[in-house]
Amino acid sequence: MQSLIVFLVGVLTLAAIYAALAMVLNLVAGWAGMWDLGVAGLVAVAGYTYIIVTQTKFDTGLLFTPGWPIAIGVIVAALVTALAAFIIALPSIRLRGEYFLITTLAFAEVIHQLAISEGWLTRGTTGFSSIDRPFRDLVPASDYRWLLLGLAVAVMLAIYLIMNRLAKTPYIRLLRASRDNEAVANSLGKNVIRYRLITYVFGGALIGVITPLYLWHVRSVVPSLFVSELTFVVWTALVIGGIASRKGPIIGATLLIVCTELLTFLQGSAEYAQILAATRPVILGLLLILILRFRPEGISSERSAFRFGERDLGPVDEHDAKTEAAR
Repeated sequence: MQSLIVFLVGVLTLAAIYAALAMVLNLVAGWAGMWDLGVAGLVAVAGYTYIIVTQTKFDTGLLFTPGWPIAIGVIVAALVTALAAFIIALPSIRLRGEYFLITTLAFAEVIHQLAISEGWLTRGTTGFSSIDRPFRDLVPASDYRWLLLGLAVAVMLAIYLIMNRLAKTPYIRLLRASRDNEAVANSLGKNVIRYRLITYVFGGALIGVITPLYLWHVRSVVPSLFVSELTFVVWTALVIGGIASRKGPIIGATLLIVCTELLTFLQGSAEYAQILAATRPVILGLLLILILRFRPEGISSERSAFRFGERDLGPVDEHDAKTEAAR
């Protein structure tokens, strides 16, 4: 029974972290229409930034490890990740569809290769195994998983409230309009490129806040954490839950993580462990195929998420005000 509780706490913690990442991806891809495959790259930037600035030279052997407090480390990780998002978005933000997708995928792969090759900064494939976690001196080690679950759920709910609030603003209405028809949005005098750039940078900052939770959960920072599979898991959670919906990322991430991590709990011998580990991508694929076949809009669709309340949001600009008055 105790092992089941430990398993469930770990699964819910991981599900909350992936749900938070999926909500950020939903903002960038679902509402703004920027099909981003660079999630793993931004998570890597945030992860290495956090571990470098919060550890000491004694812990890491690196030259620049100031050992700053955890809170400062999270803030710095958010700022550096936002800067990385700005750098990748600035030359590619005008690209659409598969071109932006390929650009962000290339960025993520470059970051992954740098994490392997630049040992003076990242310690290469060895990585870091000592993670400074908050409140660990105040909570017994056996109970720390509950604290981590509470932190993960709190961050997930905070991001959900932010996204829910943004969904009711003209800002998101403009992003959705430009996603569906960029020419119309531009004809209204709106700087669509600027709004997209702000959105991508804001998403990068949020990833910088979420990533330390992921590190506290896995307790290490190595290049293998930041492979393309991480991006595809987040995307799969978003597709299952419903792209451009509000609650979809939470539903999709919870369902996906529970289904895949259940195999870890069921594994017995080393032989079965290898077999079950190999079935993980199969389960991901089956879930994705079933959703796309029987409910392509996802469990929670965009239409249901924005069905109510849009008339109460107010017009986006003067042109909309005249249109509403004419009606």
